[in-house]
Amino acid sequence: MKIPVLTYHSTNISGNEYSDNDLVAFRADLKLINDLGVVIISAKQMVQWLEDEVVLDLTKKYVVLTFDDGCELDFIDWMHPTFGQQQSFYSTMKSYNNDIHATSFVIASSEARKVLVKTCTAGYEIWGDQWWQEAENTGLMSIENHSWDHVHHTLENVSQLDNIKGDFKQILSDKDANNQISNASEYIDSCVIKKQTSLFAYPYGHYNTYLVDNFFPKEQSQIKAAFTCEPNAVSKATNKWMIPRYVCGLHWKNTEELKQILVQGI
Repeated sequence: MKIPVLTYHSTNISGNEYSDNDLVAFRADLKLINDLGVVIISAKQMVQWLEDEVVLDLTKKYVVLTFDDGCELDFIDWMHPTFGQQQSFYSTMKSYNNDIHATSFVIASSEARKVLVKTCTAGYEIWGDQWWQEAENTGLMSIENHSWDHVHHTLENVSQLDNIKGDFKQILSDKDANNQISNASEYIDSCVIKKQTSLFAYPYGHYNTYLVDNFFPKEQSQIKAAFTCEPNAVSKATNKWMIPRYVCGLHWKNTEELKQILVQGI
């Protein structure tokens, strides 16, 4: 069995077509998934399957849904000044009666998100954290860890020893890893009552042997699995610290291409 993990970014809005709006693409993709009878499971369930803690029906097809960066549009509808009303990922999910779940990997630092509002969303105030608790309470979404500040290239300073930006592969020490990963988990858990963050998505999909072989398996215990952006499906042979994901707009650009990914996940 192979299980594809799909990734979307709600900040990807430059029009109202599948090719230029991940919110639009998600609506079309969710219909395709439903029409094909593919079962949506949570990222946590998939990790439990990897660890032989749950058994999945081998006669069924499965898929996992994830969102990166933690923009409010993951959960809240928004009127775009140029492209009009935007339906959030969550609003699309609510329109389906069957069991459905998605994981939103969020950037923890509020200060970093304030800068990203200016540098990545044209000043639109859509990168808060007030929605995290409500999203978690729905049972349809989980809030998980996408690092402290994404070592984002538009920030003046990032939490990395040499202030190296745009490259998470440069997180090479316990200090940097704790700042970027452990501190992020602590902040997220402080915002979401009774939450214990257990999943991590590498910024830019970047990982290195220190994180995969040392920090995650040996230097910490809270995070149970980490996700990359390598375009492959998950199998029993997958290293849980290098779980691959397909990225919307990069690894598939229409429903026909996504259909091929879902079929290959049989």
